[in-house]
Amino acid sequence: MQSRTLRSIARTLFFLCLLGLPAACGYRVVSSVQNLPGGVRSLGIPTFKNETREYQVEQRITAAVLKEFMLRTRVPVSSKSSGVDAVLLGEVRNVSSNPEAFGTDAFASAFLVTVQMSVKLVRLKDGVVIWENPDFTFHGRYVLTTKVTEFFSEENAAVERLAAEFATSLASTILTR
Repeated sequence: MQSRTLRSIARTLFFLCLLGLPAACGYRVVSSVQNLPGGVRSLGIPTFKNETREYQVEQRITAAVLKEFMLRTRVPVSSKSSGVDAVLLGEVRNVSSNPEAFGTDAFASAFLVTVQMSVKLVRLKDGVVIWENPDFTFHGRYVLTTKVTEFFSEENAAVERLAAEFATSLASTILTR
């Protein structure tokens, strides 16, 4: 019984030492909280424009982008375009979904959803465009239940998830430039 306990302790210590090796080699976790480019000290993200027929998609995406920048930057973020150093302007140009997989009832069970936007980060004091992408494209997979009899609309949850994933992608692109 004691040898079993000793082996367990030795195994635990061995794995703890293995976990400590990356730190000894100089590796470290980089903080996900970052500064905005261009010396921006406050950011406004007004509601994006919607050029599609998708109802309120711009509101969901804007809310997700606001939340993401609040979590990942060290600057105050607001939904206003005044009283800030820079604004993130966006225009939802296209939202499309295409079937990707089909269930046994010839019913689409997975879709590839694509969001195309024009986005730019503008410093207000001099009008300089700090970052811009006129064709920022994001793809997300949206899975439905495969049984038609158990189907219920999962669109709202899928749009929320897609908006959050889109916001993460956009923030990562801007913050790591």
